[in-house]
Amino acid sequence: MKTAKFLAAIACFLCSVSIIATVIDAVCFDRSFYEREYQKNDTVTYTGMSPEDNLMASDVLLDYLRDKRDDIVCTAEVNGVVREVFNERETLHMIDVKALYQNAVRVRNICAAAALILICVSAVLGKQNILQALRSGWLKGITLTGAVIIFIAVWALADFNQFWTNFHLLFFDNDLWLLDPNTSIMINLFPGTFFFDMVTRIILIVVIIHAVITAGLYLPGRRAS
Repeated sequence: MKTAKFLAAIACFLCSVSIIATVIDAVCFDRSFYEREYQKNDTVTYTGMSPEDNLMASDVLLDYLRDKRDDIVCTAEVNGVVREVFNERETLHMIDVKALYQNAVRVRNICAAAALILICVSAVLGKQNILQALRSGWLKGITLTGAVIIFIAVWALADFNQFWTNFHLLFFDNDLWLLDPNTSIMINLFPGTFFFDMVTRIILIVVIIHAVITAGLYLPGRRAS
């Protein structure tokens, strides 16, 4: 029985990781979020491009991340001059970002598959159904991810610039992510305020999903008792 509970906890932890990665993916590719942020941040003033071209440029980047195109080459009118939107440094940085994104997708998929297998094994060993196995491991499994979420939320709210800098230092082994707002369209499309709102939204959605799952797993049992 202890083995079954341990496996259930591991399965639920992996499930939680998969949920977080899925939410990140969904928010990052939500075009309406970009539209709202561009309006809020008055992005046209900083990029020198029209609202339509700002969205076009971000669509190019998102399509590149999802392997829908091979490069980020695109042209637009920038401050009255038709030119390529992204420079060489931005192009090289996006190669790193794409690798990071695709690795994250692989990790999410592996976690989801492993969680499904482990919860089934836990149910068999514990002579339970899947729902009972989930109940036995969910709260234990999400303890670690919950602690990480709280840590990130507190850190991001306290000093987002430090948090975001350390994120890049952790996941990138070069300084290509350091872009000059005087020459980079990309950094003006996605300033710190953009990513602060994105991280905040991700954390909020993740917390809501975990709360809903927790309520769905445990409240019916309490009412029945």
